[in-house]
Amino acid sequence: MNSVQSIERALSLMEEAARQPGGLVDLARRTDLPVSTAARILGTLEGAEAVKRSTDGSYRIGSLVRSMGESLDLGTDLLTASEHHLSAMAADLDEAACISTVVGNEVVTVRQVDSPKPIQAEDWTGTRVPLHAGSAGFVILATWPEAEVEAFLAGSLPTFTDHTVVDPDALRSLINDVRRRRVIWTHGEYVEGLSSCAAAILDARGNAVGALYTYGPSYRFPQPDTASDVAAQVLDRADRVSAELGYRGAGGGSR
Repeated sequence: MNSVQSIERALSLMEEAARQPGGLVDLARRTDLPVSTAARILGTLEGAEAVKRSTDGSYRIGSLVRSMGESLDLGTDLLTASEHHLSAMAADLDEAACISTVVGNEVVTVRQVDSPKPIQAEDWTGTRVPLHAGSAGFVILATWPEAEVEAFLAGSLPTFTDHTVVDPDALRSLINDVRRRRVIWTHGEYVEGLSSCAAAILDARGNAVGALYTYGPSYRFPQPDTASDVAAQVLDRADRVSAELGYRGAGGGSR
C-alpha cells in the first residue's frame, strides 16, 4: 500500500468515525476496506489520538482532531463569544452544553462543556451530524431560504434510529415550527436515548453560523415540567451570542 493510499484510507475512516461512531467491522464495511486493513489503520490512528475507542468497542474522533478543531478560526469569534454561555448553561442545567458550526449539509460540534454529573453523555466534539438528524441541524435549516431547504430535502436523508425523521413533509413541518419558535427539542434522532435542545446563532449579516445546544440522557433530561424553561434559556443565550457576533435583528434570520 503506497503512502498516499494509506492517507486516503485513514482519512476515510476518520470521516466515517466523525459522521457516525462505529465498531471495527462496521467502519470497515462503510469504507469498503478489509477488516484487517481497517484494524491496522485504526490502531495507528488510536495511537496518535486521532480516534478514540470507547468501552463498547466503537471508534469516534479523538482528542487530536478535537484540539485541531478548537484552534480553527471561526470568525469574530464564535468560540470566544460562546464560552461564558456554555459554562453557565452547563452549570445551570447540570447537563452538557455545546456549540456546533455548519459544514456543508452537516453540523460539527466544536466545543462541549460537561456538567459535573457522575454519569455524563459522550463527548461529541468533532462529530459531524447531518442537518436532519437532531436539534442543532433543525435550527440551522430553519434559517435557510426555501429553495435551499428543498434542495436539501431532495438529497439523501439517512436513517440513524427509529426516531430519525426522513419524510420530507414531516421535516418541512418541523422546520416551519422552528421558524416560529426559534428553538426545538429533539429526542433520539441521531442516538437512541439522548435528548437535545438547540437554537441558532447568527452573525452580523443574519447568517446562521452555528447552533447552541444542550443535551443529556433522555431518562433524566429534561426533568418533568422543565422543558420550556430549558428552551427559554437556550434561546436567550443563543440570541446573546448572536448579539456579540454583531447580529442586531429581532430574532430569526436568513442564510
